[in-house]
Amino acid sequence: MPTSDPNNIHPLLAILTGLQPRRVLDIGCGFGKYGVLLREYVDVWNDRLHPDQWQLELVGIEAFAGYRNPIHDYVYTKVHYAEASQILPQLGPFDVILMADVIEHLDQSQAVNLVAQCLNQSPVLVISTPVAFYAQQAHQGNTYEVHRSLFSHADFPSNVCVRWLPMISCNIFVASRQPLANAVFTLADPADLVYLRSRRKLGNWGWPLSAGLRLLCKLLS
Repeated sequence: MPTSDPNNIHPLLAILTGLQPRRVLDIGCGFGKYGVLLREYVDVWNDRLHPDQWQLELVGIEAFAGYRNPIHDYVYTKVHYAEASQILPQLGPFDVILMADVIEHLDQSQAVNLVAQCLNQSPVLVISTPVAFYAQQAHQGNTYEVHRSLFSHADFPSNVCVRWLPMISCNIFVASRQPLANAVFTLADPADLVYLRSRRKLGNWGWPLSAGLRLLCKLLS
């Protein structure tokens, strides 16, 4: 299906916008949800409403051309309909690369190689993928929809920094060549989000309870 887990929208968007990128690659863009959100919160949110004002260069890759739709043509600067490993070397460097619910559709060796390739062309790679493997077959004639592997923290190159955020049904991994500022993750980690919201409701005197809630979230995640 040309879509992904809705529970990941908030943390992924928080991370991506926190990085303030100027050139983004969305691998496996599917329907185009994250393209719309990035366009809105990087450009429109900053009063760049019309396409001739947009500053974010937003590139998509979609292996299945049957998923092309008007969102691709309007929101993205360019969408390439090809396998990522084939087209990526031609696209140059990016500030961040996103693979949302994509990497599980690759064989393990292909997944590992693509991650290394992405980190050669971008200082930051953001991945969401299911926490456990489950079978999925071709969908509406798209054989790329088959689930082939389970990607984990151990599959990243040893020389990169990896931040792991466990979500409800997916893992989010943020791999970077250099350590990223904690501020990038402040609103992405559910435990921190609960802490900030509860403390705001309770006021500064409520920090012990808020800190306890954050610790509980981390222990349960």
